Amino acid sequence: MLKTIKIPEEAYKDVKKLTKKLEKNKVIIGVYKVKLSTALSYAIKNALDNLEKRERLLSAAGGWSDVDASLIKEIYEKRLKGTKWNIGLD
Repeated sequence: MLKTIKIPEEAYKDVKKLTKKLEKNKVIIGVYKVKLSTALSYAIKNALDNLEKRERLLSAAGGWSDVDASLIKEIYEKRLKGTKWNIGLD
């Protein structure tokens, strides 16, 4: 189902630029002539994907907040020591 929407003139010009760039760079596989509606759909999907990535990143942020500070200190100290062992061949 198609819907008619009103967008500002600047947004229309941006969608026209996006249409030309999508055609030039062949971003959408199998599509050589990009319509305005396709470019607008692409921009909306791309924006939604970026917002979902941001939400996932923010949900993962602070994941160490419930871990004891001494455990974090121990982890970083062990990282500094390294994992190589000195083995002598006597």
